[in-house]
Amino acid sequence: MMKFTCADEVVAQIEQRKNRGYGLEHFKKYMDTLGNPQGQLKTIHIAGTNGKGSTTNDIRSVLQEAGYTVGSFTSPYMITHYDRIRINDVYIDEQEFLDISNAHYEEWMKWDLSMFEIDTCIAILYFLKHQVDYCVFEVGMGGRLDSTNILRPMVSIITNIGLDHMEFLGDTKEKIANEKAGIIKSGIDLITGEHDAGCLAVFQKHVTDAGSEMFITGDITNLKEYPDGIVFDYGSYAQVHLQSHAAYQSKNAALCIEVIDYLNRKQRISVNEAQLRSGLKKANWIGRFEIIQEKPLLLLDGAHNAHGIKALVESLQGHENIRVIFSVLKDKNFEEMLDILETLTSDIVVTPFYNERALDVHVLEKRGHIRYEKDYRCAIKDAMAQGKDCVVTGSLYFISEVRNYIYKELK
Repeated sequence: MMKFTCADEVVAQIEQRKNRGYGLEHFKKYMDTLGNPQGQLKTIHIAGTNGKGSTTNDIRSVLQEAGYTVGSFTSPYMITHYDRIRINDVYIDEQEFLDISNAHYEEWMKWDLSMFEIDTCIAILYFLKHQVDYCVFEVGMGGRLDSTNILRPMVSIITNIGLDHMEFLGDTKEKIANEKAGIIKSGIDLITGEHDAGCLAVFQKHVTDAGSEMFITGDITNLKEYPDGIVFDYGSYAQVHLQSHAAYQSKNAALCIEVIDYLNRKQRISVNEAQLRSGLKKANWIGRFEIIQEKPLLLLDGAHNAHGIKALVESLQGHENIRVIFSVLKDKNFEEMLDILETLTSDIVVTPFYNERALDVHVLEKRGHIRYEKDYRCAIKDAMAQGKDCVVTGSLYFISEVRNYIYKELK
């Protein structure tokens, strides 16, 4: 029987494992051989096009502030593979990752599991071993067939619907909404930040069929930016304070408020208003409107689709002399993303990064004033030297690579 001697050896092996298209039932059958450990966890399940990671982190932060031990499962990773799986925002210990892998790796290979299925399994076993009070699971892609859909959560959440992963999920918002609504289960309520009538009609059908209820976020008002973040009013909560400067984070925070209020009403948790406010203020999600330095501005934002780019541009209104450095995966609607970025600035640099799914940026060379730079490091250094505000955006994989470079080389 093969035994690994360090966790990085395991990661190198599992990161090569693709989804073979067996479907969710195959993974369910595998988890059944383990006795379905996921059934022993109290979970919150989050799907959606954008904001899943931030909403996961907001909920984690609030529950942790209330004294609970909270597991979180997110993707993709931002710094290291291990940051996908956390307890109280601390990455899984590499020795524990190694121990779980050595105990189960042979079976994972027999069942031909994908990387994401393996990570889901590790997270469940890790959270169970440490007897977390609650855990928040972010869907990888879609919802209906995602490996996290083996969960039976306390509540299901869909952040929003945008046109992303269309080759897998469908070419209309309604089709994508239907895939994401696949996380809705019998008797389990849905909370959503989506307001599009067509998407809500899809959700309502699933909710009705499941014999559950749907709750929709309300309006955010009096949103203002201050040197230490944004402040806004939501429902009965006046002057909610976030350390983020991104206007779009108010929507994720509003969704978190609805989830906490719902679970309080259902007596599944006990979180008071002070803990809610403090948890939201402390929450910080790297790679999302992350300000590395202020003057000149160096900002990272994983706006990996048109919906995210639009939210980013709205949050940057009022900023001038901006250079955008952009790179994205080839399956994204990069033309529309660039159209939106061009409403912000004419100084746009496209650059490649190391990923087999990355776009060949040469296809963008014919786009007017957009410039090509083979090395993003040169584009960042040049912007800094000119005193330009620099916004690095696009794929989360790209943001992760840039962030690691900045903290190793520039900080």
